[in-house]
Amino acid sequence: MAKENLTVKDVAEYLNRSETTIYNMLNNGELPGIKLGGKWIVRKNDLDEFLNNMLAEQQN
Repeated sequence: MAKENLTVKDVAEYLNRSETTIYNMLNNGELPGIKLGGKWIVRKNDLDEFLNNMLAEQQN
């Protein structure tokens, strides 16, 4: 079963970026996520939608 909620580490691995880059993107509102108990959580569906939107923008 695939994870529905991703940690910063998960997102960094998924996007092949550093954890620092992911933290910066989350803090700047560039990536969708919520802070729970001091830790960032990114829903996989939100991340996939974000990536689809970015791809669509680049193709236009």
